[in-house]
Amino acid sequence: MKKLGAVLALVLAASRGGTTTWVVSPQGPFTSLSEAIQKAQPGDTLRVQGGTYKGPIIVSKTLTLIGEGAPLIEGEGKGSVVKLQAPGIRFQGFRIRGSGAHLSEENSGIELLAPDIVVENNHLEDVLFGIYLRKAHRSKILNNRIEGKSLPLPLRGDLIRLWYSDDVLIQGNILKRGRDVVLWFSNRLKVQGNQISGGRYGLHFMYCDDAEIRENILSHNSVGAFLMYSRRLRFRWNFVAYNRGGSGFGIGLKDLDDGLLENNLIVDNRVGVYVDNSPREITSRCVYRNNVLAFNDFGVVLLPSVRRNLFEGNSFIENEEQVAIQGGGSLHAVRWRGNHWSDYVGYDLDGDGTGDLPYKSQRFFENLTDQHPQLRLFLYSPVVQALDFAARAIPLVQPRPKLVDSLPQITAQIPDGIPAPPRHKRPAMSLASIGLMLLALGVSLLAKFPPSSSERENKQEVYTSLKAPVIEVRDLTKRFGPLVAVQGVSFQVRPGEAIALWGPNGAGKTTILRCMLGLLSYEGEVRVGGKDTRRQGREVRKQIGFVPQELGLYGDFTVEEILQFFARLREVSIQRVHLLLETLDLGEVRELQVRALSGGMRQRVALTIALLSDPPILLLDEPTANLDLASRSAFLHMLGRFKEEGKTLVFTSHRFEEVRALADRVIALESGRVVAQGQPEEVAEQLGWKTRLRIFPDRPEDIDRAVALLKKQGFEVSQNGAGILVEVPFYRKGRPLEVLLQEGIPVRDFEIERGGEEVEEV
Repeated sequence: MKKLGAVLALVLAASRGGTTTWVVSPQGPFTSLSEAIQKAQPGDTLRVQGGTYKGPIIVSKTLTLIGEGAPLIEGEGKGSVVKLQAPGIRFQGFRIRGSGAHLSEENSGIELLAPDIVVENNHLEDVLFGIYLRKAHRSKILNNRIEGKSLPLPLRGDLIRLWYSDDVLIQGNILKRGRDVVLWFSNRLKVQGNQISGGRYGLHFMYCDDAEIRENILSHNSVGAFLMYSRRLRFRWNFVAYNRGGSGFGIGLKDLDDGLLENNLIVDNRVGVYVDNSPREITSRCVYRNNVLAFNDFGVVLLPSVRRNLFEGNSFIENEEQVAIQGGGSLHAVRWRGNHWSDYVGYDLDGDGTGDLPYKSQRFFENLTDQHPQLRLFLYSPVVQALDFAARAIPLVQPRPKLVDSLPQITAQIPDGIPAPPRHKRPAMSLASIGLMLLALGVSLLAKFPPSSSERENKQEVYTSLKAPVIEVRDLTKRFGPLVAVQGVSFQVRPGEAIALWGPNGAGKTTILRCMLGLLSYEGEVRVGGKDTRRQGREVRKQIGFVPQELGLYGDFTVEEILQFFARLREVSIQRVHLLLETLDLGEVRELQVRALSGGMRQRVALTIALLSDPPILLLDEPTANLDLASRSAFLHMLGRFKEEGKTLVFTSHRFEEVRALADRVIALESGRVVAQGQPEEVAEQLGWKTRLRIFPDRPEDIDRAVALLKKQGFEVSQNGAGILVEVPFYRKGRPLEVLLQEGIPVRDFEIERGGEEVEEV
């Protein structure tokens, strides 16, 4: 009777068609998911309740698998975790973890090897490839979250790879830290409402015709989307931003026929849109309509051979260079009609919204840099202004226009329907390189002349004698169209203080610094030394040295040549250069080319440039973000010396150990708002930010005793395989190890899984 009762308990319901619903749970009746799959018949449903189930899981019959309570399928680092091999499978509500790590084997979280499969509402983590589709026509990949393995970018797999699979819908997925989303040899795809970040190519299309790509957020990749060797791709209402890797294209087109880019917001990429041999067929064309291209280094870059492209109704806003031709030349076979250009200098007398004069892109220096990119070193120097003035004044020097728009629009238009970035990751809009080296100097982009020698001698005395705050920020708000990058931020900085703006990428830190420099318009009030940065920006910037996250230095200049060049611009003596070379330990590399230096040495050069005129205030934007541990330590030591000398420091960081070592006070930011202020430890406690350690005792028999001991000490502890997971405050990472060693429990190894000093970067 007991056996019969157990068998009957397996069957919860029978549909009219004779299909059966089975229950799988750690308590039974089935405890093995593989066993339940083997028992079930095509058309049956498996309801899998919370718990951990060992992979791999292979489904070779048409079943519906529904996870309840997020059951975990653990791959244990071997092969692919789940394989769906029959048409019509539905797989939803599971956690998938721990695929193998062999690229040659294409180890995946979930493989789809048949058509009409639905994969929905799953969370994949620590997987090499995420979801891999092969000949899975008409399948749907819906609302999954996929996070790749913590590997260097070249060793990662593709979070979605789709191969010979037509009519697939990929919608509402969140993908982080993979290599690419690869869509190859497949037609009529629909890719909608996805968020893709932290990879190489956000979307990579090859040999795909008639795809619809809309309402996606493609950010913080090397390339947002690359559209190649395809026909009739429609790319609409997407948010493409902060793609600044090796290529740095927001959207790249290569050999694309009849492509349509419409109503996209393309912001703060190295290149907004890159066009190579598109279209390739003589009967085809590509259309770019109603897009916003703002704050990119280059709005659009085209190869000279590009033909049959129409740019219509787009808004080109404050790109460092609106349109560039790679290798130089003009774009006679490309049409420009009715676009808005932020650098248009015409007028609209009749008030119809269209400029009465054509917009012409014919800056002499831009033409030179298109042919010789290394000349961008001088982008914001007086030499450039002199050249462009001469070109306008002397017709013999005036270059032929790269492009002419006969109907320039006076007002920029931002299309409706573009998805905003997630609130917890709202990106801080950055300037498009905008004279990084001159920013490092603290030179105003508007001011052409450096401060006088008497100003330089007196400014430190003036600042140190001030009783009032040297920096006051009141209700600072910065909007970029529909995006609110900073909202209602207020704080003060007193002379000699070191203040950290702390938070994840996208919290608004960089935007606040650039408002403090007077380089962005804003709402609210920012005063430095009693001066309003909007109305007195030039005077403010004379008192500030700015160190960007990465200093773009071009050409074959040595360290000493670069410093002497900037010293002449600032009317600083050569003796000051020699003093700083020794003070910042650059004497041994003074004759090396800057581009040949390590990241740490390049940051020292950037700091030296900022210090040339001995400013009383230093603003530093993630100054150690690209440095190794040793270089970070040395750089922070130098900043500590300047703080001791009385300089006021305001720096951004997402690493807690830097903040704790240098900052007197922390202003913690999230989504552009202040969420806490105070000393570093106080802020960490207020926000409950913790680090998670995975500790591996040397002897397996010590694990239970170690767990009990750490719990007794008040730590949050759980066992994970051969390791122990312990959550601790940021500033107590060594305490669990100390407790174990004091009790005679040796530790073989430990890992820091996540924490405030490693706030996620995407």
